[in-house]
Amino acid sequence: MLTISFLIRAAGRGIERRLLISALAGIALFLTSVAGAEIMSISTEKANVRESPAMESTVLWQAWRFTPFKVREWHEQWAYVEDFVGDTGWIHKSVLSETPAVIVAGKYANIRTGPGMDYEVIATVEREYPLKAIERNGDWLQVSDDGEIEGWIFVKLVWGSITPGRDKF
Repeated sequence: MLTISFLIRAAGRGIERRLLISALAGIALFLTSVAGAEIMSISTEKANVRESPAMESTVLWQAWRFTPFKVREWHEQWAYVEDFVGDTGWIHKSVLSETPAVIVAGKYANIRTGPGMDYEVIATVEREYPLKAIERNGDWLQVSDDGEIEGWIFVKLVWGSITPGRDKF
C-alpha cells in the first residue's frame, strides 16, 4: 500500500506534485464533509424550509416538530438541510435542535407498548410522522411525539438519529 508522503515524493517537484497535493486535499475535504454530516431536528411546532438563506426567501414547505434533517452546510445563521427523501432547503438555526429524532420512512408504522412484536400496538402512524427518539433497545426505538403517543417502533421503519447531533443509526 502506498503512503501519501511516498506519492508526493514520487511526483517530484513539478506540476504533477501540485496536482497530486490538490487532488488529495480535495478528497480529504470531501470525506470530511460527508463524515461530518450532522442530524438536527425541528424544535418548534412548525418551521419553514426556505429556498435560500434569508427570511424573505420563498418557503418551500413547512416541517413539524421533531422532523430530522441532515445538515449539509452552514451559512451564518442558516443550515442547508436534506430530509430523508433527499429534498433540500434552508432552515434558520433558531428552530433547530440536537434533540434526537426520527421520521417514519415507510407507508406506516406501528407503535407498541414494548420493544418487540409480542407487545400490543397502541398507535399506527403514517409516513413522514416525526417522533422524538428516547432510547434504543436492540432493533427497537422508544419514541414520543410529546403529546398522545409514547411507545416503541421498529428501527428499520424510521430515518433519523438517536444520538444528539449524530448521523443516522
